[in-house]
Amino acid sequence: MHQPLGRRLMVVSLTINLLLLAAAGYFVPRYQQQSSQLEQHQLQAERHRQELLALQVDLQTLLSAESSQLDQLAQQSQQLTEQAQQLALYRQVLAPDGGVELLLAQEDITTLAEPGLFAYRLVLLQPTNTGNRITGQARLKIRALQQGQPVVLNEEALGVAPVTLDFRHFQVLTGQLRLPVDSQAQTLELQLELDRRPVRTLSLNWPTPDNT
Repeated sequence: MHQPLGRRLMVVSLTINLLLLAAAGYFVPRYQQQSSQLEQHQLQAERHRQELLALQVDLQTLLSAESSQLDQLAQQSQQLTEQAQQLALYRQVLAPDGGVELLLAQEDITTLAEPGLFAYRLVLLQPTNTGNRITGQARLKIRALQQGQPVVLNEEALGVAPVTLDFRHFQVLTGQLRLPVDSQAQTLELQLELDRRPVRTLSLNWPTPDNT
């Protein structure tokens, strides 16, 4: 009785082992194949990521180079403008109008980011060939409109100080000024208090249309 039972158990055990071996022979290669495919996908994804990073670096390099070129062009344009202004100034000095003793030339008056604040660059020149030294002080004033009424804005109102003058041919005057609220500039005036000479005033029209 026990011998047939033992044989049956052995047959069952052998059958189970054969089934396990068959399952392992089927699933293990598939698992290895899937693992290999997953590894290939990961490697391909990493290559794509590296290529994308390289493209981003190239794009940033191109944008940086383009920005640098634009900055250089802007600087060159500014330099050409300044050179043209200086050339015009030197022409006035070297080929003057004999009837003019002192001349106020407008270089630049620009609006700054802060409302009511302006930067100015003016040139006071002596267009005659006498070569006499000009010394003294220059005081800045602006004739403006406030609520339709004409007013004269002095140094205190503009936030500027007198400028010391000392030149033979020309002197560049630079600085910043602030227009009071609701003031519309009309004329810029430079009052000259020169040594051993009478006080005189030079003026030019305010160039900025929107100066409130």
